[in-house]
Amino acid sequence: MPKVRLPRIPTSETAPPPELRWDAPRPSALLLLSRRQFLKAGAVILTAASLPLTRGQRVWAAARGRFFTRSERATLNAVCDRILPRDTDPGALALDAPRYIERLLTAFDHSVPRIFAGGPFSGRTPFPDNDDGTPSRKRPRNSFKQFIPLTRVQDIRWRAELFGSAAVPGADFNDAILGPLVGLRDVYRTGLARVNEVATMVAGAPFARLSTAQQDEVIATLDMNGVLQRDARRGGTFLDLLIRHTMEGCFGVPEYGGNKRRRGWRMIGLEGDAQPLGYSIFSITDDAYHERADHPMSTPNPDELGPGGVLAPRPLSDDGKGVQDTIIFFSTLFAE
Repeated sequence: MPKVRLPRIPTSETAPPPELRWDAPRPSALLLLSRRQFLKAGAVILTAASLPLTRGQRVWAAARGRFFTRSERATLNAVCDRILPRDTDPGALALDAPRYIERLLTAFDHSVPRIFAGGPFSGRTPFPDNDDGTPSRKRPRNSFKQFIPLTRVQDIRWRAELFGSAAVPGADFNDAILGPLVGLRDVYRTGLARVNEVATMVAGAPFARLSTAQQDEVIATLDMNGVLQRDARRGGTFLDLLIRHTMEGCFGVPEYGGNKRRRGWRMIGLEGDAQPLGYSIFSITDDAYHERADHPMSTPNPDELGPGGVLAPRPLSDDGKGVQDTIIFFSTLFAE
């Protein structure tokens, strides 16, 4: 399996500088000017001056079925592409992870909310021809594109997830005990703004304008305890949430908006959904199952045969070895 290269983000128990804590008082531009380069103070002033423009950008984005402003989208693109950086394989941006996230946040902009994709077939494989046990030329329509209407309870639950429990009638039943659930739309607005705030304090510019080395430094800072506020209801910080959504966007079903051209699946050796074709096709003619030539079940895969037909298994990546070692460890532990 190809190696998925994730950045090394140290989970530091060291307390960050006081001014980087999420609950620290926000310094004025004049105070910053006396402590930092003029560039950093200028960035803060420009950020404050752009607030009315940002409101206009949000209206413009919403009118076009979008959620993020141009500035927010630039930050999101850059952070996602450092969570899963590109090398010889595509990174998160090329795999459309930001598009997946925006589609999630705008799920209720459609008559049928884009929460649960339909099925059972995507049209990526054809129907089997059971007369002779081979793939046919006929494919099912992609019913994954037809999203499933939500039940009343599901609608309440997912609206609360996106807009917040206080904004959805009937969704605040746990708020007295657990506190209000902050909607993901607000979480992303606040989180991306905080990323740029920390980037400006650490490196003197918004995140998207930094070099990759500086961006990795900012991400490491964001991962320090206290720099980002923890979500009382979901657990974790905005960075934890963004990493999870980025992975979903890179390797999930393409109909949700990510995994562009299924390149995420190919990168980690996944084939995706295989039905209705399957891997063994029954033949009425000879009353037997036939294995697919491109995916044999009882003989080596074609890409694991070396010269002369000698078996040459593909080596496990470090990630694969880690999974294998974990399975062995727990199997041994429970066997004793």
